[in-house]
Amino acid sequence: MVTKTNIQFIILSTMSIITFSLILSIVLQPQFAFAHEKQLVSINEKPYLFVVGSIGEPVYINDKSGVELFAYIPDPKDPLSEDSNVTKPITGLEKTLKVEVSAGPTNKTLDFEPDEENPAHYTATFFPSAETTYTYTLTGTIDNTPVHISYSCVPGGGEDDDDESSGGDNTKTVLSQGVIREQMAGGFSCPMPRDEVTIP
Repeated sequence: MVTKTNIQFIILSTMSIITFSLILSIVLQPQFAFAHEKQLVSINEKPYLFVVGSIGEPVYINDKSGVELFAYIPDPKDPLSEDSNVTKPITGLEKTLKVEVSAGPTNKTLDFEPDEENPAHYTATFFPSAETTYTYTLTGTIDNTPVHISYSCVPGGGEDDDDESSGGDNTKTVLSQGVIREQMAGGFSCPMPRDEVTIP
């Protein structure tokens, strides 16, 4: 015999199962790692660590975002580390460095703004309006040497890995006269469609 108590128990049990299933599906779904790309660069035989990505990751189309740069004189024993006590911030780059943002056939050069609270941190704000690959190219001069150092976003997400087996690259590449990329690691996500986070 079905009673009111039995019906309430069935309803509560069903709601608990649905709730648990929803939580489980969220926990088990693939997760994106949002990070920045690191490049260890030698300029006139002096080491520099440049860490570049997008402001406020994850970024969705038409979000306020931009280019984020962290610049350091690296620790010789751990050159890809931003957190070493030996790492030193590079200041004043907003005077000699700009960033060219490319999205498909469109590109625009932006000025960097320094961060008063973090001397290694620089930003250049823009609003990404297309779902495409964005490339950020540092241009200008460092140590009186012309530079042209590019970073491209990764569709679907970037990984914050310094280990070569996890996407790092120790291949030396001549970028221009006096500028050699010694190592690179990590990556950052391309802007994603807003419908992925739109409710309802």
